[in-house]
Amino acid sequence: MIPPETMLYIYEIRGETGIVQDPPSSYIGLWNEEEFTYLFFTDPEDDFVERLTATGITVTGRHEMTYQDWQTGLPPQGMTIGRFHFVPENHPEPPTGALFLDPSVVFGDGNHPTTISCLRFLEEIISRESIDCMLDLGTGSGILALAAARMGVRHIVAVDRNHLAIDTARYNVRINSLESEIEIREGEARLFIESRAELVAANLPFQVLRELVPLRGVTSHRFWIVSGINAEQGRVLKELFTEQGFDIVSERTDHPWITFVAENVARKQ
Repeated sequence: MIPPETMLYIYEIRGETGIVQDPPSSYIGLWNEEEFTYLFFTDPEDDFVERLTATGITVTGRHEMTYQDWQTGLPPQGMTIGRFHFVPENHPEPPTGALFLDPSVVFGDGNHPTTISCLRFLEEIISRESIDCMLDLGTGSGILALAAARMGVRHIVAVDRNHLAIDTARYNVRINSLESEIEIREGEARLFIESRAELVAANLPFQVLRELVPLRGVTSHRFWIVSGINAEQGRVLKELFTEQGFDIVSERTDHPWITFVAENVARKQ
């Protein structure tokens, strides 16, 4: 876990960057976001990053902030969302059934409204339906996959395109001893759309979802939990799901975010 007062030094680089070779000990990881890459360190590493420019990389900025300013993170006592209780790995007396969570600097510390809505819908669906396989697109810290595994889903494929998210999710799977239930895969969401699953969780940017929903593999899944969007974007996506033969069966709003559940009419049991 990164202490809240830890300083983060974030270097913004134009273009996507692969694995960083021989990084210093202060290196946390990298995050690819569209046409930029962000390198995270706990110490200033101007000299190291300057050497990277010799390989053709262009550094466009450096940001400094505390970890607490970057994201809220888990409180020392943990966090409860519905039936799920997430605690830091160093919790002295974790409650029975609690899940260890180290969000590092990636999305999925349990505080964001879209994560909370996804967790609540996940709990509702798995509580009443027989869900054996799940696909978690844009897994981030792996928080949704961890929750589904705790509820008894036996096979979960958790996908993200970001190296740091993959490393973080794998770590969280390992510290919870859920390797046999959760498979972490790196890549674009669309490449995994035909993976076998009764339930898909997709907390993703609108542009990614808009390209994803019309794909043929979408209808092979019974339930979709869709989040990371605003009301207007949700209207567009709900129309696309309806065209694919889905009913919109539930929706939650936490302005400006909405989360909805789409159920495949043809696959109702």
